[in-house]
Amino acid sequence: MRRSFSVALAVLVVLALVPAAAHAAEKSYVRDPLTSKLAQKPKKLNFRDVDLTSLRWVHWGWGRAIARGNANLLICEPSCAEGRRVRGKVRVVVSKRVTEGDKRVYQCIEGRITGVPRAYSRISWMC
Repeated sequence: MRRSFSVALAVLVVLALVPAAAHAAEKSYVRDPLTSKLAQKPKKLNFRDVDLTSLRWVHWGWGRAIARGNANLLICEPSCAEGRRVRGKVRVVVSKRVTEGDKRVYQCIEGRITGVPRAYSRISWMC
């Protein structure tokens, strides 16, 4: 009696873990804001005024993934046509994964750029 209870309990535990393992095995992607192309652990992300390059990711596939890299930012003062480009370091966090077909896609991109004027130091897309 005790052995059959242990076997039944083990079967329930395995069945409970199978959906979690299936989700973990699915590949995670992030959508480039400028091109709308999906990529896994992208080395670069492009926005209208900001280019993020040399991105190195940790925790990819988790609920939140974090990258560090370089930023090249257009400062639109007095206007974008007369503005200048500045460089800085960036920390990017992607989150809010949703399922699109058989892919899990991070929806939210947030970032903080150091070494640039404070008014231009934050990035947020689809958050």
